[in-house]
Amino acid sequence: YSDESGGESNVASGIYSAVNGGDSNTASGEASAVNGGENNAASGFHAAVNGGSKNTASGYDSAVNGGKYNIASGNDAAVNGGIGNTASSYFSDVNGGRYNEASGDQ
Repeated sequence: YSDESGGESNVASGIYSAVNGGDSNTASGEASAVNGGENNAASGFHAAVNGGSKNTASGYDSAVNGGKYNIASGNDAAVNGGIGNTASSYFSDVNGGRYNEASGDQ
């Protein structure tokens, strides 16, 4: 089961995935979601992108919350806004700003 609610050119292809509005968004991970914005992708298991543009959440339980060109590829990683930020390690996060990276192991 997957769901596409509103918007244009959105794809919800993962099992239990959803795209809620926006344009050209993709939710391909199992139980993933994209909520608005444009050209966003949620490909990780339980991953989410909440608005913004050209953001990617590919890690397990990862999230990107707005901004542009942000990537959350680590498991349980998050990027909260900004431009060009990356959270690539386990439990990492970047909170806004530009071109920041959280990649260290703990």
